[in-house]
Amino acid sequence: MQTRSLDDDVATSSDEQLNIRIAWYYYITDMTQQQIADRFGITRVRVNKALATSRETGVVQIRINSKLASCIKLEYELEQLYGLSRVTVVPTPEDDRFIFRVLGVGVAPYIHDQVFDGCTLAVGWGRTLRQAVRETRGRSLPNMTVLSLLGGLHYGSANNTAEIASSFASLFGGSYYYLAAPVYASSDEYRDMILAEASVQDVLGKARDADIALVTVGDLTKRSLMIELGLVSPEDAKTLKAAGAVGDLLGHYLNKDGEEVDHPLNRRVIALDLEDLKRVRKVVLVSGGPYKADIIRAVLLRNFVHELVIDEATAERLVSRQPRK
Repeated sequence: MQTRSLDDDVATSSDEQLNIRIAWYYYITDMTQQQIADRFGITRVRVNKALATSRETGVVQIRINSKLASCIKLEYELEQLYGLSRVTVVPTPEDDRFIFRVLGVGVAPYIHDQVFDGCTLAVGWGRTLRQAVRETRGRSLPNMTVLSLLGGLHYGSANNTAEIASSFASLFGGSYYYLAAPVYASSDEYRDMILAEASVQDVLGKARDADIALVTVGDLTKRSLMIELGLVSPEDAKTLKAAGAVGDLLGHYLNKDGEEVDHPLNRRVIALDLEDLKRVRKVVLVSGGPYKADIIRAVLLRNFVHELVIDEATAERLVSRQPRK
């Protein structure tokens, strides 16, 4: 077993403080990386690494207030095609590994501006929402409540439902609730038993009356977090595709028309019923990547999403195909 000494803690604290000072001088005083390196007697490589660390850990958060004309055009078209009240389109990164970051930057101002003291924010899970947490500026809303919309993992993970809910609550000094259950029960009967629990019904009841629901979607490619974490096996993925599924929303697998497919996983999922999302005052879908275009379109066809945050390339795919009336 490894042990830490007081000197280790001091060293770590010193590194963190240096990273923050570097970020301050770079973003606030507009000093160049070379000027900062000279000031602290370090290399530019060390400065660059500190800036990257500050972005990744959320010490530095970016809010972009200017928009591209091409994105504005897509926003209007999506609003008209899918009957949405608001759409935010962000530029698609050249490297798709950064798709979660740009979506997080895109939705963060909305979260900060729309939540209020006493509101209830219901959240899904995944890498996009984890990044949204990192990009969102917190403020004091002690009477705010955050809750999970679906079950989670049995171990700690930054992508887990409980961690997403607790992280959002921490940003605003509010309280949070989560479903103490797995995403998928081992059987239909066990799912029914879990859903009958008073604590589960309490969280789901609060979710139905939420002011804002912040959700994302999953696909059925190898990029899928469900598949990566083993919640959906390769055989499950194969049979889901055979049943017509194009991806999931809150663990519910849908076909291209937005209908839930006939599959055992849909009968074992522990999450808010999708029809109950219609009771939420405002449902915000934040998701992107062209490989998710089919599932995003499927969800929009269900007509319970009010606002959308999406990347430019995926938005172009959506407007290229007219939704069915």
